[in-house]
Amino acid sequence: MMLETLNWSKADDAQRRSALLRPEATNTAGAAARDIVDAIYANGDNAVRQYAARLDGYAPDDFRVDAATIAAARADLDPADAEAILAAADAVRRFHVRQGYGSYSVETWPGVMASRRATPVDVAALYVPAGSAPLVSTLIMLAIPAQLAGVPRIVVVAPPAGPEGVNPGLLAAASLLGLDEVYAIGGAQAVAALATGTAGLPRADKIFGPGNAYVAAAKAHVASLPGGPAVDLPAGPSEVMVIADANADAGFVASDLLSQAEHDPSAQVMLVCFDAASRERIVAAVEEQLTALPRAGIARQAMANSRTILCDSLDDAADVANAYAPEHLILQLGEAEALVARVRHAGSIFVGAWAPEAAGDYAAGPNHTLPTGGAARAHGGVTVEAFQKTTTILRASKAGAAAMAPTVERLAALEGLAGHETAMRLRREWAEAWPDDASGPRLRTSAKRRKTKETDITVVVDLDRDGPSQIATGIGYFDHMLDQIARHAGIAVNIDATGDLEIDAHHTIEDVCLTLGEALHEALGDKRGIARFGFELPMDETRAGVWIDLSGRPFTKFEGEIPGERVGEFPVEMVPHAFRSLAESMKAAIHVRVEGENAHHMVEGAFKAFGRALRQAVRIESERLPSTKEFLE
Repeated sequence: MMLETLNWSKADDAQRRSALLRPEATNTAGAAARDIVDAIYANGDNAVRQYAARLDGYAPDDFRVDAATIAAARADLDPADAEAILAAADAVRRFHVRQGYGSYSVETWPGVMASRRATPVDVAALYVPAGSAPLVSTLIMLAIPAQLAGVPRIVVVAPPAGPEGVNPGLLAAASLLGLDEVYAIGGAQAVAALATGTAGLPRADKIFGPGNAYVAAAKAHVASLPGGPAVDLPAGPSEVMVIADANADAGFVASDLLSQAEHDPSAQVMLVCFDAASRERIVAAVEEQLTALPRAGIARQAMANSRTILCDSLDDAADVANAYAPEHLILQLGEAEALVARVRHAGSIFVGAWAPEAAGDYAAGPNHTLPTGGAARAHGGVTVEAFQKTTTILRASKAGAAAMAPTVERLAALEGLAGHETAMRLRREWAEAWPDDASGPRLRTSAKRRKTKETDITVVVDLDRDGPSQIATGIGYFDHMLDQIARHAGIAVNIDATGDLEIDAHHTIEDVCLTLGEALHEALGDKRGIARFGFELPMDETRAGVWIDLSGRPFTKFEGEIPGERVGEFPVEMVPHAFRSLAESMKAAIHVRVEGENAHHMVEGAFKAFGRALRQAVRIESERLPSTKEFLE
């Protein structure tokens, strides 16, 4: 018993790591639990009942314990037991009532208010083990913070103690705590039923509570599945580390070790002391107490996993504790308070001879649902916050958006995320353009995609941003013409197009114009306030005129004969077709007249004139709808 002893100061790193290892776990439980969970996910109620009958020997028509049974259990409870339950609950409540996420708001920039709001989970499931010992204390430790968090639906699941269902003591405790929804089911099948809302159990948002290796594995598995519930803590066998000096009472230390060892054969107890004589005194006290311990068989199995570590100094003891990161750490030494300050990793610390781990398990106040297996390096015990989640809320004024815009735009550009940069820049530009306008921006932007067997076109337009534009259709002269539209209209246009140019340019030109027209139409929105009409005339020896009416009624008229067949890769026969496609998808009336002798100038003049006419037509002049009919479609 605790014969394996390591002198910390004389051990190398490998020996130290070996001394702090937990008992090896097998994968048997994990694999079996996953099989159970997967079967229940696939087959629902039938699978739950099959496993409940096989593993619990209990598969009623309704797993929920009826109100009469709960009331009877409470009535039969010894009044002294009831008093103890309520006293413990009161202490736990007094400790936990100070917890919980608070709501707050912070002005992070002038005009930018960031807030946090805390809300509870909707359904919290409390798993209460009831195997070798019905853990009433676990129910108390889980129920109180759930209630303080404001969880609207708290359900309890516990393995049946036999053909009569849940242990009456657990039922009575649930009633005393104000919990009336209890289900007689345990193991991995209970976890899977809670994860899926199967066999009459509710679907839980988060599952709390310890359990055997199968329960722990099932919790980890359901939490990893898409849409699965959250779980509280990485779970494993219980453990305690006691650090005792020469003045520690050997009987006290022994009782602390055994109070943990009697939980489970897989539990681990670790003794840290500063001299061999102290170790021998404590080992002798353990042997003496074991003779009178009802669960001595379980405790002896657990003690086989135990070790003693001898330290030369307080610093060494702190190093051991931090390296092991125990679930429970008991400090029975004269310099206990000094050691508390040096311990960074522990689930719960018990300071001095008069603060045994048993007090923490039942009635001291702090929660006894704690991280095991070294998880205390990253986790704390269950708290009120564990039953809550937070939502952040952002509110920004126009001035606030403008204030933070340069920072956001810069960082977005640094990360190469142009969409993020655009989202912020649009708001900054609007705020800069109309700094005194209290109304919100009318964002006149649109993104459209058209994909056919022949083409794949994406168009983004911004009617209130004067470039830059990026256009790539694979047809150089066409790119130039589209850029002329954007420049002369005073808008930003991004076009990315791929098409069957190996055949000809027809499909690409047509689909680009259709997609551009759709984007322009969408960006205009309800057209409120726009000038609606636009018109332009000549360019050098060429006369090009375009008249636009953003009427909602598509119509096209093209007048003019453009000589030749192509300008670059652009077929001149597609000019009228391009304007027809724009008019159709823009739902606009477009009249084009072009005269001249040079095909290049005539095509360019027509596209430039269209851009100029569009600039006039989309300009916002007022808040009125530019129609006596009060609609434009």
